[in-house]
Amino acid sequence: MSPITPKRLFLGFAPTAAEKTSLLKLQQACEQADEQSGPGLKKVTAANLHLTLAFLGQVTAKQQRDLLAAIPGLPLKHFRVRLEHLCFWPGPKILCLTGTAEDPALMALAKAAQQLADDLGLHSSEYDYRPHITLMRRAGNLPKLEHIPTLDLTPSELQLYESLSTPTGVEYRILASWPLSD
Repeated sequence: MSPITPKRLFLGFAPTAAEKTSLLKLQQACEQADEQSGPGLKKVTAANLHLTLAFLGQVTAKQQRDLLAAIPGLPLKHFRVRLEHLCFWPGPKILCLTGTAEDPALMALAKAAQQLADDLGLHSSEYDYRPHITLMRRAGNLPKLEHIPTLDLTPSELQLYESLSTPTGVEYRILASWPLSD
């Protein structure tokens, strides 16, 4: 029997169909602006768009079982977050729509998710939580856009995603979901 390969996992929130439409329009505007300075941007597919809560890294089968058992104990409360800034992050060379975690429910969930990752020996972020949706990869700079749409997200579920490398590119598959409550 071959050993089970760890899975690359993260926690996040899927945008609604209307929110995806707005994000896809913003991607198109970024792509058009980038063509003026030389093409190179790679759009995140519509199916892969998500609001990241916590990157967990490589997760063993045991860690995944422990994670699945512990997530229902997180403060899974509804929240609202406004994403209104287009940012270029030079390290990973991405463009993302970002906002500030001001809602106490989101801040509590982000902190609890990071603590859970620490407790399970998973990836631990060195940065404070910053809500974001990655729109484009292989970015070289911040495109000049006349208008950045404001996106107010109010997710209804937390998802556990697996990042899979496939012949056609990376796919994010939802492995489990938990409803957010009032």
